[in-house]
Amino acid sequence: MMGRSLNASQTGIDKANSALNNKFKGSRESLALEVSTTNNSKNKGITLQPVHKFFTGKTVDKPYFIGICEALGLKWQEIAESAPKNESQPEKKNQEKSSEKISDINKLVQQVRQHCCEKIQYLHSKIRLLNLQQIDVDKLYVDVYVLEKLSSMSFATIPKLLEGSNLRDDFDRFGLGQRGKRSPGFEVANKYSRLMVLGKPGSGKSTFLRHLAVDCCKGEFQPDLIPILIELRSIKTASQFDLLKYIHEEFDLSDEEQTKQILKQGKVLVLLDGLDEVPSQSRRDVQNHISEFSQQYYKNRFILTCRTQTTEYTLPAFEFVEVADFNKEQVESFAQNWFATSVQTSEEGEKLKEDFMAKLRQNKQIADLAVTPILLSLTCWVFSELKDLPSKRSQLYTTGLNLLLQQWDEKRGINREFGSERYRKLSSEEKQKLLSYVAHRKFEQEQYVLFEENQLQTYIAEYLKDISTEDSKQVLKAIEAQHGLFIERAQGIYSFSHLTFQEYLTAQYIIDHQQVENLVAEHLTHERWREVFLLVADLMGESAGDLLLLMQKEAQKYINTPKLQELLRWADEVTAGAAGDVKPVGRRALALTIAYTNTHANIYGYDYDYTYDYDYTNTYANTYADAIGNTDFKAYADAIILAGFNVYAFGASYDAGMPDPYDVADAIANGYADAIDLTRDLEKLKIFNSFNSTELIKQLEAQKSHIYAHIYDEKQQQKESQKFAESLQESLLNAFNLTREKVDLSRDEISRLENYLYANSLIIQCKQAAVEMPSKTWEAIEERMLLMDK
Repeated sequence: MMGRSLNASQTGIDKANSALNNKFKGSRESLALEVSTTNNSKNKGITLQPVHKFFTGKTVDKPYFIGICEALGLKWQEIAESAPKNESQPEKKNQEKSSEKISDINKLVQQVRQHCCEKIQYLHSKIRLLNLQQIDVDKLYVDVYVLEKLSSMSFATIPKLLEGSNLRDDFDRFGLGQRGKRSPGFEVANKYSRLMVLGKPGSGKSTFLRHLAVDCCKGEFQPDLIPILIELRSIKTASQFDLLKYIHEEFDLSDEEQTKQILKQGKVLVLLDGLDEVPSQSRRDVQNHISEFSQQYYKNRFILTCRTQTTEYTLPAFEFVEVADFNKEQVESFAQNWFATSVQTSEEGEKLKEDFMAKLRQNKQIADLAVTPILLSLTCWVFSELKDLPSKRSQLYTTGLNLLLQQWDEKRGINREFGSERYRKLSSEEKQKLLSYVAHRKFEQEQYVLFEENQLQTYIAEYLKDISTEDSKQVLKAIEAQHGLFIERAQGIYSFSHLTFQEYLTAQYIIDHQQVENLVAEHLTHERWREVFLLVADLMGESAGDLLLLMQKEAQKYINTPKLQELLRWADEVTAGAAGDVKPVGRRALALTIAYTNTHANIYGYDYDYTYDYDYTNTYANTYADAIGNTDFKAYADAIILAGFNVYAFGASYDAGMPDPYDVADAIANGYADAIDLTRDLEKLKIFNSFNSTELIKQLEAQKSHIYAHIYDEKQQQKESQKFAESLQESLLNAFNLTREKVDLSRDEISRLENYLYANSLIIQCKQAAVEMPSKTWEAIEERMLLMDK
């Protein structure tokens, strides 16, 4: 019988080249498209590999050889080397068949591995950044961590998920999924022979797979295997997808039996990227095909990536892991790698990274958002252009949302078909308005983070109006799978992927629906709305003065008691016309801070448990210090808390069980020393118009000198220590023209003063967020701050 492979003689090659020029203008690509390997003429087209081998005299599978000759209009018997006259006759040398197969499987594997690695290095060793720059994958790659327990597959209640969490500080500024154990992705990929890697859009799944492929080629990951990387988005229909055929073509072997033999020996690392990118009507069939193939050739290793919640997870024998958000160390490593690609020297890259990380530390909301490669890459890109984070944070959030809602898929040529037809017809802007409605509806509630699934479906149906409950569920799944903006935290419990996005979308809803007055009237002193206020000011831009005026008017309602009004008059009187260059509002702020500190010392009797309240008021002094840009003023405001701690809490240590008398004396002495130093600093700032620092220091020195003269026994320690604290307070009150009556406020008045100070602090922060607001508008608002409304 005729053998399975043929090669062209030199004469045959000459005839074939002549026919190629005449019929296909010398184009081997055009010839490959016309080759038919069956009797069905409609089934045309082969790869270029057998065509190249044909024209170089190498052996080619007989069906390909005959098909090429027929496409060229030649008789294959006249082209083949030593073609037999009768096809049924045995080949002249049966040994050729055995030599084609290569008995030594290890040698064959090495040959194929070298070929496949060359292709992977050429096609997959580089990635394209958002700024379109191409770089080596290993130059950007940061070690991935995965969660081996999927949060969405666990059962929990909302109270259980929130247990021990502060919604503002703890809950998913970092991602609830981070509560699970984080394992190095490289180790997990080595551990399991069949692995499904899930993750949000832009979480680094594809880069992780490329890194494994390149590392395999370098001999650093599964060095004995042949890596095959398949991007599943190239699949148009399930009928096109045949893993055996694809791998055989990648191996570039003449005999499919050789490919099967390699697979049977378990010598292949099959990397399949993006099951979610397969058209929905074909995804189930493709998934089943992968499952069957992995069972048939079970000795090989398979790693498959998919967006979280896109599949029903029906792949048997596969282990499922989820890509975790970046931690602080990963963010820094990624930034280091990113900036190194955009500069000439490592020193420049290091400087940019350090500046970038410093800015992130100053802006918690952007830092909390930039924990996935896609959003961190966007942030690095913006920073590399501006050499700063954007002054208008809303611009970054808008770009990030557009990236997730539309551009990320468009950049890679992916057209998804998730959700109902009603949802697919929505524009990116309309999808964002839907998300804004949902974000605002939830943010109005006391527990504003976690949704029950049916609650989320209800909000979606409320907004779209003309869809059923079942359709709203499809919309929810589409937003989760396609955009990654909803995350299933446990079975049937969802949240936004980032609290920052929820706050931004809530602010956008308030602007779009003209609810700024309601925001101020209902939430001015609710701290969890702080970020929403800042983003509303940011989005209002030049019109933000209207917001600030509303806030200032609302804040006045908190000081409508005689004592509080008297305290504001005092702050104005003792600072008006002072010689220092600190702005009047800054001087009044520091005066109120000193009064507030004394108020707490008065009401709580120097109790250690309440010293944290000094921090509370000092926050506002620092807000003004930042606003006026006076570093000396800021240093003094910072130091007030230290003095308050030492001076007004001498009785604290007695709760812990009678300390050594000399330790108590040292603590009192330190309090006086701080007060003396601060008095000298305060005099330099010239904040008060009649402040006799010399006399105050003289009094403090005299009181301090008596501390070690009397070391009391244990029964007298607390009593005598409080006497020192009261003496010190009396000296300070007199120095600032204060009386105990002025600072003797009720709990309700203290609460009102705290709300008033908070509101004014927020006004300043909103002004800083509204970078486009005219300076004259702000000057008029600032002039009236911390004063009685005239």
